Amino acid sequence: MLLRILLVFTCVHITTVTKCLAQERIITAGSALTETVCALGNCDQIIASDRTSLYPSSIQKLPSIGYRTGISAEGIISLKPTMVIAEKEYVDDAVLSQLRATQIKLVIVDRKQNWEDTKKFIRQIATALHKGEEGEKLITTNESQLAESANLLKKTSSTPKVLCVYNRGTSTVSTAGKDTFGDITQYIGATNAFGGEQGYKPLNTEALIASNPDYLLLLSSGYESIGGLDGVLKIPGVAQTTAGKKRQVIAIDALRLTNFGPRFGETVKELVVLLHPELKTN
Repeated sequence: MLLRILLVFTCVHITTVTKCLAQERIITAGSALTETVCALGNCDQIIASDRTSLYPSSIQKLPSIGYRTGISAEGIISLKPTMVIAEKEYVDDAVLSQLRATQIKLVIVDRKQNWEDTKKFIRQIATALHKGEEGEKLITTNESQLAESANLLKKTSSTPKVLCVYNRGTSTVSTAGKDTFGDITQYIGATNAFGGEQGYKPLNTEALIASNPDYLLLLSSGYESIGGLDGVLKIPGVAQTTAGKKRQVIAIDALRLTNFGPRFGETVKELVVLLHPELKTN
């Protein structure tokens, strides 16, 4: 019996030499990393991903490896990947140790929520995929968008105070401080009302009223789960703030707001205009 093995190749042109590389079978763990692989043009090589990877929507049709502690080495290996791209501490160390004992290539990304680290992980993933040029183009696009935002902010002196809220319905309502999506405020000409706090903290009514934010910024999924604007205004203390009185509540797609990924520049541009409406007429 003849055993035929079919390999798919992609060819990379390096100066005058054409180098053909076997096409990868990639599993991603972490929505920002999944987005980056797709932004670099390798979405068709992803064969499975984790439960947080919802963008682009085509990823949702692929097998899921689960979520954090539910991710197993056996489940990953059974899908026969050639490469796993995962966020550090997203997949258990024991699982990573098992994967290292195989022939699967591991790309472990230590991701933090700031633009400098985003550039690092874009380059790290681009290098692993032999897409260095595409990676630099992606970075340049984002930096151009960030520069446009910075130029817009030069036209205003306003610095609104923003309360960044993470919630799941009404059962979990927290403020987002340092090392969370709340750090985006430094790029949008605003201050984080609870920027002195580390991580996520339960929302305290008295502290909320005392901080008196001009705007509330929520993930769109949380905004919808609480019943939209009317639901937000029912959060104890919100109605007593400037944000509540003026109904200044902004909801942004959760992945765009939290990933600090390849759509970071466009997200910043959108928020700059939403938080500084005076710029719309300039």
